[in-house]
Amino acid sequence: MNTAANSRAVFLDRDGTIMEDTNYVGKVEHVALIPEALQALKRLQDAGYKLFIITNQSGVGRGYFTHEAVESIHAHLDEQFGRAGVRFDRYYVCPHHPEDNCACRKPKPKFLLDAAREYGLDRSRCYMIGDRASDIQAGINAGVRTVLVLTGAGRETVARQEVKPDHVAHNIAEAAAWILGQEY
Repeated sequence: MNTAANSRAVFLDRDGTIMEDTNYVGKVEHVALIPEALQALKRLQDAGYKLFIITNQSGVGRGYFTHEAVESIHAHLDEQFGRAGVRFDRYYVCPHHPEDNCACRKPKPKFLLDAAREYGLDRSRCYMIGDRASDIQAGINAGVRTVLVLTGAGRETVARQEVKPDHVAHNIAEAAAWILGQEY
């Protein structure tokens, strides 16, 4: 794979984008993958995109569950996606309460910018996929293209018209297809 291909990435929100958002998911038993996610992320990875999860997990800051519980869920995701040949390059987790005014909570772009620097990414060839205004705004703030999916809170996000993504997709599979179509 050439260097240009290695500089591409897709940043993914977790809850509502690749797995169902069941409101403060703190247990592995509550994880339900969005059906199209495995194949969609495999297509992106096979095309040379690095995959990063960028997730706000204020349930930790609120005391609903621990950071270890979040890590268990991510290990479970690694196992589930790994069976399909998908590997996440890294998880970036903001555990803070929204009122903490931390530097890492979406819509702040810290994690996207950190990944770009740490992995030598060309942000003009990167995308952020999510279902909430904070996901899309984080992508905009980081200077990457954005895709709003209508899964999770996506329909409500579209209705509120708080952000203007580059593309709106019904689900992660449609988002992946749109991204792959942009490169050719």
